[in-house]
Amino acid sequence: MKLEKVDYFQPFIVVVAIIAFLLMGYIGSFNYRFEDPLDLEVILTVVFSCIIFAAGALIVKYKINVGNTKEINFLTEKALTILVITALVLQTLNLVLIGGIPLFNSVLKSNATTNIWRIAYPLFLIMINILLAKYYDRKYLVLVLLGAIIFGLNGYRTSVLGILGSTFITLYYLEKISKKVGIGFIALIVVGVIMIGYIASQSIATQHWTLNPIELLFYRAGFTLEVFERILPLAGTTHGHILSMIFSSGSPRTFIGQYVLSDNVCLTSTLFGPVYLDFGLIGLTIQMLFMGLFLGLVHKLKKGIGVGIYSIILTHTLIWIETGPTDIMIWFLYLIGFVLILINFNYIKLNEN
Repeated sequence: MKLEKVDYFQPFIVVVAIIAFLLMGYIGSFNYRFEDPLDLEVILTVVFSCIIFAAGALIVKYKINVGNTKEINFLTEKALTILVITALVLQTLNLVLIGGIPLFNSVLKSNATTNIWRIAYPLFLIMINILLAKYYDRKYLVLVLLGAIIFGLNGYRTSVLGILGSTFITLYYLEKISKKVGIGFIALIVVGVIMIGYIASQSIATQHWTLNPIELLFYRAGFTLEVFERILPLAGTTHGHILSMIFSSGSPRTFIGQYVLSDNVCLTSTLFGPVYLDFGLIGLTIQMLFMGLFLGLVHKLKKGIGVGIYSIILTHTLIWIETGPTDIMIWFLYLIGFVLILINFNYIKLNEN
């Protein structure tokens, strides 16, 4: 029995996820860290962002039509499989060269995102989803599991969520997921993300956590939203510096830690923090409108390899809700979506009704 024919993963799932994250952050800020819950301005700004995003997605949903999409056939099943395995080998080599497992060592974790990883992770992510989208076979799910484990050893929850989340959405659109399998897959994602975050936190020698894995999840949401709360009075004061760092050199998250908290720490600041710090409310409005329009359009191109591409972009947009769009590697995934739009440009028509 397949999941009901409802498109659960259309772009509006981003709004649902943002509201869920806001609720988690409110609970986390109230129970685990702060004397007072999140400021009303934070809540209103997040709600405003959701409205703008939804407006962009609605414009595409009702004003844009897409006919037949162009099929891309130069990627054979054999070539895709080789590329997926190559990515796994590269990440294994990365762990060997690092000299240990970053998941259990915070020092190794700080050096785990090497140039090898920057090639291996997007290569695996893109090729496994395209492989599933074009040549689905149950045996390829073994590669998905191996990827989640091998990249999960880097100690970053986002890698596991990126791999398992995107492949789940790809399988969903291929109608390869029964209710039982769907529940099991979601449980695997949730447990994997929670446990990796918890194990990684326990390996930090300078920190001593007393929260259990579930409490830590709520705490992280609360802390990230607190960072955004600290950003609000600083709107537009960095004048695009964070954006320039994303596409050049340096660490945007570390810069945010130094600028906002005057501390040399790497901070996540929500989907809204970096652009708000750079360009204020106007920049935030443009970003959210763009994301709504872009995801809405790629969603309409989810045929063939477009299924895998949409799944990747949607998953990492959801991840950005906490981490923020500060990684050029993930913007590369948006670039792939843009290429997909260009390839199918002649099939995209404005609905004049």
